[in-house]
Amino acid sequence: MQSATPSQRERIQALQARAKIRYNAPPKLTLAFYYGWYGNPEASGRWLHWEGVDPERKQIATSTHYPTLGAYDSNDPKVIEQHCQWARGAGIDGFIYSWWGIDRYEEKPLPRLLDAAQKHRLSVCIYYEAVPQPGDPRSVLPELRHILQRFGRHPAYLRVEGHPVVFVYVRAMEQLSLAQWAWVWETIAKEFPPGVCAIGDSLGRSAARAFDGIHTYNPVLALQDKPLEAIQATIEAHYREALQTAGEFGRIACATIIPAYDDTKIRKPGIRTERFNGEAYRKQWQAVLNLNPDWTLITSFNEWHEGSEIEPSVEHGERELRTTAEYAPRFKRLGERPRMATPLVALTGDSVANLRRLWQGKTIGLLPDAQSEALFWLIDMGLPFEALEYADLVAPGRLTPPRYAALVYAAGESYRASVNAPGDVDRALQAYLQAGGVLLALPSAPFPFYYADGKEASRAALFGLPIAGSSDRPEAGKTGFETPPATGLQFRLNREQVKAAGDAPTPFPAGGDLRWRPALRSLAPAGATYIPLATLYDAQERNWGESAVWVQLPNGGAVGYLWFRLLETPYAPILLATFFERAAQP
Repeated sequence: MQSATPSQRERIQALQARAKIRYNAPPKLTLAFYYGWYGNPEASGRWLHWEGVDPERKQIATSTHYPTLGAYDSNDPKVIEQHCQWARGAGIDGFIYSWWGIDRYEEKPLPRLLDAAQKHRLSVCIYYEAVPQPGDPRSVLPELRHILQRFGRHPAYLRVEGHPVVFVYVRAMEQLSLAQWAWVWETIAKEFPPGVCAIGDSLGRSAARAFDGIHTYNPVLALQDKPLEAIQATIEAHYREALQTAGEFGRIACATIIPAYDDTKIRKPGIRTERFNGEAYRKQWQAVLNLNPDWTLITSFNEWHEGSEIEPSVEHGERELRTTAEYAPRFKRLGERPRMATPLVALTGDSVANLRRLWQGKTIGLLPDAQSEALFWLIDMGLPFEALEYADLVAPGRLTPPRYAALVYAAGESYRASVNAPGDVDRALQAYLQAGGVLLALPSAPFPFYYADGKEASRAALFGLPIAGSSDRPEAGKTGFETPPATGLQFRLNREQVKAAGDAPTPFPAGGDLRWRPALRSLAPAGATYIPLATLYDAQERNWGESAVWVQLPNGGAVGYLWFRLLETPYAPILLATFFERAAQP
């Protein structure tokens, strides 16, 4: 396969095309993640995914619980028939089938499952688990063609408005950029009109731009260590913002629930949450009724390794199936979830006109792999930008302030530091800043310039970006954090610098990715002018650092940084306008 991948211009065009898609009335569905990877000697000639099977003691070394059906084979017609009967009786509408590649063992049961699903009025769709060649979006196309040709035409394959549904697991999501995924969906739509309905494993706002819907496979990290009485509120907080985002963009909104999780038999130390005698699952169903998503997803029907199954077990019987049968019909009777398109550019007409006037005759250089909300803001604002490839950055005489009044990093945490020679991209960016250029880090993930050439490097400081990492023991004003260690966290804008800012603070996000990577004055280069634009405080008035900052470097250049989740707040447009007003003026 050729090494070249679609250009950034092509990827951005694909993102623009995806932005026009809307699902205004998707069907209410309850779907369960399903695994067809089990094998035993009677049917497949060997054990697959079952190890240390002890039928007498009802124990399996690689399974948290013991199936009522025993250590079965996923190809057994009687097993498939029983699974479909159980699912139909519980009010489940279909299965999301874990798929690992063309002609692999896991694919073998799928035709029989589709036939059985049709008989029982169920649907089946694919859960796409891994990209064959990470970083190359073209490697996905043969697999999608195979899926659509071999399975997508089956009457039982799940479709929405004529689009076959494909879920994409977070592993695969992270093996391509969101812009690359957008290119994949637009490319496949030309070959198989009207294209697929792609549901991405991310609750982020940018993912909702590239995919037709958003979900998460497993909310275990949100539920870990939570007492029973906190589970319902935790699930509601975990999904509320994502459901609102999906509504804004006309995307399919999913909320995933899980009876419990326990992978301690297969991973050390592993993670374990309690079922609370089935009450944890009931609490999550009640949260679903309050949230009213488009689709409720169940993790899982039969992932026995991680103890998340609702399939009957020796330990728990049919308890979770009965709970599903109680709540799934109630969920289906809920009314349609409201949808509202909120404009991204929340600025006055005069402000927009002034900003465009400042940028007349100037150009913004968009660094490779752009996919954050800042990209869509630039598009909506109509500001002049040029999409750059990595080769452009190291081309002699190309990266200069007269040519690009500002450079924008709108990627995730990864970038290429080297093209023709080790570190030549780093040196080009440093030379640009030393010549008086402006670099704006407006990322789609917590820490810009964190991974260089696929390796952990944390090179933001090379460019004067004073960003702090996380710590096992977070300290206000000194470190970031993985999850909030304090209560009452809220952002306050610097009204002297952000002229359109109101008095009301913005609360720290309640759900989604909460990794806080602040800018800190103590990390700014010596002699730099550090200008806070937005700062995070807790209920004790402790300063946790800046979520938006402008740093004037001693050599005349400047850098700006905006914490990625702030791009999803109502204050994002005025903060972005502040950055680009500064960048446009010498």
